[in-house]
Amino acid sequence: MNFKGWRLHFIIFAFVVSLTLLLGGNWLLRHLSQEKPLTDALLENKTVEAVAIDSTGAILEIRVKLRPVDNLQRAYQEIETSIRKVYDQPGVKLVIQDQRSPALEKLWLTSQYAIYEAAVQGNFTKMATAVDQLARQAGLDNYAVNIDANNIYLQLSEGENYLYQVVPRQNYMNRGEA
Repeated sequence: MNFKGWRLHFIIFAFVVSLTLLLGGNWLLRHLSQEKPLTDALLENKTVEAVAIDSTGAILEIRVKLRPVDNLQRAYQEIETSIRKVYDQPGVKLVIQDQRSPALEKLWLTSQYAIYEAAVQGNFTKMATAVDQLARQAGLDNYAVNIDANNIYLQLSEGENYLYQVVPRQNYMNRGEA
């Protein structure tokens, strides 16, 4: 079959080959220039156990499995710094993965009211007291709540299990919205 003097099957074949080369080249470029260097940089951090990067959507999602850490806030900030060094663009979502147990999950679900309230209202002393009380009632002696200008960091551990939760703060006062 001809189309304006061209054989249609050659046109379709050329289109498919060109599309394959373009998409494959795009994937290879993204993998070699962003994902591989980012994974390598994150795995250099001794607190990082594994890294998974999902770049299929508009947002680059980076899932980082942490080992047990002494200070979640410091570990999280080091990971963010590593990400910014390699991939300093908007649209990055960092997801911290842990090794939680049902008991730690239950404690998180119970304490999240105080934590999210503090994230919005800024009553951090009340939050710390509430988390301390809940952790002691659950029999935990290894837990921490830390804050910085951007996040609240909760870490709970019990035996081999540990839960890490990073809650963004709502800094309305800093943004002039109050």
